[in-house]
Amino acid sequence: MNAVSHLSVTPALAASLVACHRGPNPTDNVNKALKEANLNEVSVDWDGGARVAHLTGTVDRPTDRQRAEEVANAAVGTTGKVLNEVTIKGLNEKTAGNLDGDIKRVLKNMVDSDPVLRDRSISFEVNNGAVTVKGEVLTADEKGRLTELVRAAPGVKDMVNVVEIKPKKT
Repeated sequence: MNAVSHLSVTPALAASLVACHRGPNPTDNVNKALKEANLNEVSVDWDGGARVAHLTGTVDRPTDRQRAEEVANAAVGTTGKVLNEVTIKGLNEKTAGNLDGDIKRVLKNMVDSDPVLRDRSISFEVNNGAVTVKGEVLTADEKGRLTELVRAAPGVKDMVNVVEIKPKKT
């Protein structure tokens, strides 16, 4: 009898450990909160590895864009960060792609001009002025430097740095 109860507990324990390792996924909570706030054109894409909730969609007014971010932040809580990539109808939907391309080019030039960062594997995703930085650096100082560069770039509204620190193997 004792062996049977241990066997039935083991799969449940294993499943709970796997779920804990991945961390909570707030997608359903965020989408529900957005719908309750009548922000039906906004949705969320959760990047569990980076712990980033990417808000996407199109709204009528800047206040709706801000409200979507506030609603999402409340739903995500301390689980991760919200990156607001929502477009405002008529205001930036036609020019966002051009501006995003300009931001990406400026960021690449800034990294290429930096004597240390130019030798690192770094990429940028830009959506409506929100930048996600990915890649690898050798130290926390390099990651901090990269964050400073991105925040200083013209047109960047928000950013998340999910660059991994991988020290050189000796």
